[in-house]
Amino acid sequence: MAISNGSSILVGSIIYIVLGIAACFGCNFYVTKKTKSPHEISENRTITLVSVTIATFCAWLMWVIAYMAQMNPLIVPEWESHQPKEES
Repeated sequence: MAISNGSSILVGSIIYIVLGIAACFGCNFYVTKKTKSPHEISENRTITLVSVTIATFCAWLMWVIAYMAQMNPLIVPEWESHQPKEES
């Protein structure tokens, strides 16, 4: 069963959203556990969540551009000789 082009982008985007949310929760747990000062937890959490969100978005954007570039590939270029033609 093949997935049409539009729905495969949707499925891939949903996968990236799920992975991004999982990464946010995982990093949030890690930052909360490793930070010693309670005052720094909110600052570190904010920086971590923004960084993970931006990284996930950039990875998704790279994937969707590469995927869409393969939907309509360029025509194979034809070789043109730049040497002058020989006259007989």
